[in-house]
Amino acid sequence: MRVAETLAIGVAGGGLLELAGMPAGWLCGSMIAVIVAVFAGRPLKVPDRLRSVAFILLGASMGAVLSPEMLGKLEKWPLSIILLALSVIATMVVGTQYLVRRHNWDSASARLSSVPGALSAVLAIASDSRGDLMRITVSQTLRQIVLVSLVPVLLLVSPAPPEKVHAALAGPGDIFLMLAAACAGGLACARLRIPGGLLLGALLGSGILHATGMVSGVLPGAALIAAYVIVGSAIGARLRGTDPMAIVAVLRPAMGSIAAAIVIAAIFAALASFLTGLPFNEVWLAFAPGGVEAMTVLAFALNLDPGFVSGHHLIRLVGLMLLSPLWTAGLRRGD
Repeated sequence: MRVAETLAIGVAGGGLLELAGMPAGWLCGSMIAVIVAVFAGRPLKVPDRLRSVAFILLGASMGAVLSPEMLGKLEKWPLSIILLALSVIATMVVGTQYLVRRHNWDSASARLSSVPGALSAVLAIASDSRGDLMRITVSQTLRQIVLVSLVPVLLLVSPAPPEKVHAALAGPGDIFLMLAAACAGGLACARLRIPGGLLLGALLGSGILHATGMVSGVLPGAALIAAYVIVGSAIGARLRGTDPMAIVAVLRPAMGSIAAAIVIAAIFAALASFLTGLPFNEVWLAFAPGGVEAMTVLAFALNLDPGFVSGHHLIRLVGLMLLSPLWTAGLRRGD
């Protein structure tokens, strides 16, 4: 019943924003509606298995973007990845200094709260650090919620807003093959513990079939809407059990840090877009300091290239995990 209530609230919120013409309305509306209900005291939840099904469905449809035109962008990736790395470094340094100097946060909490994305890795480190786990958790969760809510609005008023794209519907045989390949790819990447493995593996599995011409098209709209609602509701339900007063206490410092991260990402994305000729909206979402799964789903919902976006976020996450021992040196308890 809790799951049914969660999804019903998500459908209502998503439907309202979709009717209002909001980009990614089903995803953003379901998330916002569930957050409101959680703060109203409703014990909402989305099981991990249901969320996994949504990622498989979305990944199967995202595979349709793998085309010769998309593969042609690969030659521009090295430059954009270099600028992405500089953007991440700037984000962490500026965010840390802002929280320490402006709001008197301790160094451990400020450093871990300023890491753009990699939520599970950051929380794992935070649990064994001298930092304030509540501050870190709330800051990182707010970062993802703000990005999912704000990016569609900013892209809507940008000089080149996302266009409505009506993709061809896959036939029954193609749908079966897409889902089979998506399941195989998603489970394989999840088994290898790749960040966002279910979604990225499903995208890759389905994408190989699309790139080789074995299948074409996307899943029916109803399946995609259901997936958006599940993912949005799952993001919103993360705040279940969080003390509202704890969020209020962290809200101002966290929002300032998030705003700085968004501006820094936009500056470096503009530079990357100018140097590579790639669309600014696409590059900015690839540079946005959010989680790989949420940003990839958002790219697909906004008719941007999820392959480009997910590739950059995955590279960023791998880089953060490899360099996290340096960034968090001396933060462990007893150090």
